Formats: sequence, structure tokens, C-alpha cells
Amino acid sequence: MRVNSGTWAIVLLATAVAAGQTEVNRRHTETLLGPFPAEVHDSVVLSPDGRHVAYIESGSGGRVVLDGTPQRDYDRVAALEFSADGSRLAYAAQRDGRWFVVVDDRESPGYVRVGPPQFSADGTKVAHVALLDVDKRTVVVNGKPGRSYDVISAGLIEFSPAGSRLAYGAVREGKCYLVVDSEEFGPFDDLGTRTGYRFTADGTRVACVALVDDALRVVLGDKQGPPHYDVGDLVFSPDGRRMAYTARQEENGPWRVVVNGKEQKPYDSIGDGSLRFSPDGNRIAYSAQQQSRWLAVVDGVEGELHDGVAEMQFSPDSGRFTYVAQDGDQEAVVVDGERQRTFDAIGGGSLVFSPNSRRLGYIARTGRARFVVIDGNRKPRYDMVAYLNFSPDSRHYAHVALSGGETFTVVDDRPAAHRYKSVWNPPGEKLLFDYRDQFRYIAVKEDQIYLVEEKID
Repeated sequence: MRVNSGTWAIVLLATAVAAGQTEVNRRHTETLLGPFPAEVHDSVVLSPDGRHVAYIESGSGGRVVLDGTPQRDYDRVAALEFSADGSRLAYAAQRDGRWFVVVDDRESPGYVRVGPPQFSADGTKVAHVALLDVDKRTVVVNGKPGRSYDVISAGLIEFSPAGSRLAYGAVREGKCYLVVDSEEFGPFDDLGTRTGYRFTADGTRVACVALVDDALRVVLGDKQGPPHYDVGDLVFSPDGRRMAYTARQEENGPWRVVVNGKEQKPYDSIGDGSLRFSPDGNRIAYSAQQQSRWLAVVDGVEGELHDGVAEMQFSPDSGRFTYVAQDGDQEAVVVDGERQRTFDAIGGGSLVFSPNSRRLGYIARTGRARFVVIDGNRKPRYDMVAYLNFSPDSRHYAHVALSGGETFTVVDDRPAAHRYKSVWNPPGEKLLFDYRDQFRYIAVKEDQIYLVEEKID
């Protein structure tokens, strides 16, 4: 029973603004980014900072348009990728049978094939996998190819959080190696692409899962952990002092969370992707299955049993914890152990704590009505709502609403007077605030696309 909170789809409405609300003319500026015909919507990529838009020009199949400005022509283009700050754009391009990676409108050398480009978090590096003419693969960083291998494992490349280091899996003569900044660790019989390669926040340590002598082991640097039949999630605490993963010892055996080498209580299953540390690194939580029911486990303490548990989250100050509980065909948010009112569904990915950790908001649905819930209070209904977020000072909450064939923002229950055909946001992001009283988004009207910056009065 998950309802999409509208994280980046275009949605149009056909009902009136909620009764009793007064529209307000908040101060806003519109910066034209160029034409935006409907036929290019499927190829659109937004920059993570929410300020830039790129898409593949309709009909050409081989030209990228960045903020309304066409780039150079190719036979084919694909895999558009922005840097985190939005200042750089990269993509794969084909011309005369050769593939290139184009970064800031500059071409790499040509290859037989290339993988999707990937920026480091600081935007200073871009890496991709390339197939060489000799049927070997290499990882290219800022245009410079590294050592060649028979295979690059699943084309998976991982930069450290700060972007200074790079890790990937590679195969040479039937053996697998973890390659970190050109240094090889191994050989191993296989590498677990399910878990990927995990750096600590400071980039000093990296871990992965490797197959050694028919058993899976967590490898941390040059040290191998104990053997397991299967390994699931693998995470570091934000401070890098603790490492946790999920594992089981036999095919039909129980699953356990292992924290710094110490096994926790066994369960029938551990929820995929649920294992997480609090922001301060001192707390740990996950969802677990016990006799066909699910519960949240926080610091080893079990919560109530439910039909399902999802959307687990710590507050920014690490002191509070919330999740979505499903029981039958109803869902409810549980915060600090207390169950709030039930709804038909809670919006996936919509739960958000205020920066000061005192407030909690989310998107919910009852019947056809969608609305936000703030501090346990249901707010006005719309056909759809999305991108709920709190201001940096935690005083205001804002979201996008869709009604009457128009899209608009709502701040503290007050709908804006300026309306659009649709509003877009970077994937996985809430409304993006620049200051305590200013946020931004991408909007479409009359087949033109705009960067809108809005100030709360």
C-alpha cells in the first residue's frame, strides 16, 4: 500500500483549490530556461541543485539541449548526468560507430562502447567504463584510462563521499579484484555487486563482499571477515567508527545483523535496504520479520508487530525515530513509539523531519484525496501533493499541489496565486530551500520551462 509522492513525475489535476483557502501572491522570479515541447519529457534530466535542465532534442536522437541551448550533433546520445552542484553535464555520444563521453561539451577519446558517466560528489572527477578495441575494459577518470581488465564488475563504480577516491570490481584471468585508486585487493572468486563497494565518510576505509572458497566474506581493506552463506545490506556509520551488515549462515537459516563483528538476534528475514545508522552514528535500526509479521528494531529494542514496516528514519539530531506501519489495508506513521492516525496509504519517501528535529510531516491518501500531515494534523486536500519539505529554520512547511488543471506551491496551507502546467524536481529531492525563506523549483507553462525562485513573506 505505497502511494507515490510524486517525486519527479508530471501530474495534472482537474479539481478546484480546497475550499476555505485564500490564495496569496508570494514574491517569485521566473528565469526562462528555454522551450520544452511535450515530446522531450521522457528524456529530461534535472540537475541535483534544481537549477538546470537537459534533454535529448526531439526528432534528432543525437543532440542534447542544456537550459535551452543545443549542444553539438551526434548520431546518438544517452546517459545524461549532472554533477551534484549542477555546474557540469556529461553524457555518452556516438558518431561514426565510435562512442565518446562528452563532459562540458568536450569529447573523450573514442571507444567501442562506453558506460554511463559518473561524477564524484565534489564534481572534480568524472569516471566511466570503456570497452577497448582489444576486447578489454578499463575505467576512465577525467579522460585518462586506467589498467585494462577482462571485465569491470557490472560496470559499477563507487566514488568516496568526498570524491577523492574511486573503487570498482574487475576480473583478470578468471579472478576478481577490488581496485581502489589503482591498487588491487584480492584475488577473490567473485565480488558481490548486490552490496557494492562502501567507503567511510572520510574515504579512509572501503568495504565490499567477496566470494572466497565458496563462502561470502565482508572485506575491509586487506582484512577478510568470517564466512557466510549470504550477505545483504552493508553500511558504515556516518562517523566511520562502526560497520554493520546483514548475513545468514545457511540457505534456509535465520538472518542476523552484524555490528563491528558482533552478531545480533536472529530473525526470519531482515528488510532489504532497512539497515541504517543514526546521523550521529550511535544508534542503529532495521526492520525484521518474525513469524510472518514485521517489526522495527531500534538499538536492539523490538517494536510492535505489523503486516509491514517501511520508511524507517532517524531525526537529524538522532534523538527521534519514525516508520510507516501497514496493518491490513491501512497505514499509519509511528513516531517515537506512538502510532498516529491511519490512512489508506502514506506517500513513499515523503516522511520528513524538520531541521530542528521537533516537527514531522508526510503525505497521505484517503480515498482519492491527497494531503500533507504536519505534526499529526491533516491539512487541506488536493488531487495530488508532492515535494513536502520544511524551511531551514523549521518554521514553515511547503509543498507542491495540483488542482483545477494547474500546479502551484503551498506554504503553511496558503496556495500561491501563480500557476503552472507542471512542476518538476530533481529525483528523490524535496522542495529545495536556498535560505530560511526562499525555495526553488522547475516549472512548465506554455511549452516553456522556467527556474522559479520563491520567497516566503
